[in-house]
Amino acid sequence: METEKNGAERVSDIGEDSNGGSARARPVSVALTPEQFERLYLQPGGVGGKGDLTKRFGNPTPIGMAAILLTLTPICCFLMQFGKSSIQSFTSHIGVLYILGCVILMISGLLEWVLGNTFPSLVFITISGFFGSLAILDDPSLGVAAAFSPTGSSAEGAANAAYNDGIAIYLICWGVLVFLFLLGSLRTNFVFVVLFLALDLCFFLLSGAYFRLGEGRDAVPLFKAGGAAGFITCCAGWYIELALVLGSTGIPVHIPLGDMSGFLAKRA
Repeated sequence: METEKNGAERVSDIGEDSNGGSARARPVSVALTPEQFERLYLQPGGVGGKGDLTKRFGNPTPIGMAAILLTLTPICCFLMQFGKSSIQSFTSHIGVLYILGCVILMISGLLEWVLGNTFPSLVFITISGFFGSLAILDDPSLGVAAAFSPTGSSAEGAANAAYNDGIAIYLICWGVLVFLFLLGSLRTNFVFVVLFLALDLCFFLLSGAYFRLGEGRDAVPLFKAGGAAGFITCCAGWYIELALVLGSTGIPVHIPLGDMSGFLAKRA
């Protein structure tokens, strides 16, 4: 029997026929409550897109979250100088930025858009663009920093005030956008709010660090503080990813996220 409701998810039921024959697949759909839909798709208000595509296709949200976490977590460790890593360690991360942070995350965002999940689509696609721009900025073969040096030296260009102030202003713009994401997340869950709050703080701290570099001052404390704020973002993200994985596989373990779908909701 098949029940259709907003936010239904398609699953496959395997069983034997009445004559003890071989197992056969029987498609059914499981109706999700608005809270369950919101937990699986991170869609504000627990409202999915129109149509029945969520019953036909898999959920791209765990893929997008995994791509963000696998890209952002090492970056935060570099900023905090975990072990013997440093900001220069970004060069070892270029492939991850291009493949996971840019391509895989972009595909996840487009799939969210196809399913009608506007907010996750917006977050995934724009952050994919950020990781792509970061890859281009730090790719030594492209020599972006070297363009700011009369001698073509990347090290000299990286110390240029125009170069650093340009990055700082770009990060401020990202801080503004993430603040808008923070406002939108108020209709999702508490952990998602913590994620965007910490990420917003990360962008503004890193912006301050680049302004300091442009002035020729020590920016290591601000880079470390930005990395720490980003690491809090990652911790919240890994927690959400755990809830997404368990929820998508039907494991009966409740991972509390702090439902906020009723926040600022219209009252009947």
